[in-house]
Amino acid sequence: MAKLSEEQKLARRLQILNAGWRCFDRNGLHATRMDDIIAEAGLSAGAVYSYFKNKDDLVQAALTTSMQGLAQTLRPILDNESPPPPVELLESIAEAIEAFTKRDGFDLKRIALLGWAESQRDPKLKAAMQAFYDAFLGQLAGCVTRWKAAGLFGASTEEAPLARALLALLLGYTVQAAVIGGLSPGILRAGVEFLISQHRASP
Repeated sequence: MAKLSEEQKLARRLQILNAGWRCFDRNGLHATRMDDIIAEAGLSAGAVYSYFKNKDDLVQAALTTSMQGLAQTLRPILDNESPPPPVELLESIAEAIEAFTKRDGFDLKRIALLGWAESQRDPKLKAAMQAFYDAFLGQLAGCVTRWKAAGLFGASTEEAPLARALLALLLGYTVQAAVIGGLSPGILRAGVEFLISQHRASP
């Protein structure tokens, strides 16, 4: 049998991960069996187990790979030296999340919810998620710092509370979009703009 190139190995690994994501999206993490993923991938059991030793290993890889991919997708937005104002930034991030998470046959937003639950029992996954969200908060705090330098916020504005509020809105967006539906980046922006306008109009 011909030896796979590194590019072919990466493509095979992604093929298995896509099969796992589709199965997790349909049946959840715990109801999905390795046999389900093997059948979905259309590969032999030996081929799948040569990449992932068991289901826990595959779950860990599926969730961390999605976080790494999202972080890479958001980096140009969050590391922009001149970030757009907060409402526009929220909309841009939500649009990027939608573009990244909607896949053929599954939605990574729903799988993110499963991952959040799984992290409560899996210390290794919890540590990976903590690192991902700590980095996300750091990037949001950097945006606040640059907004202050541009005069959008006063010098006394604290970065951490505002960064956490922005993250809370984005996590809430993810939950609503995955569980309830009927939400879009434009609706998120319109709602936040309305809250801001009401606050400014209040006596």
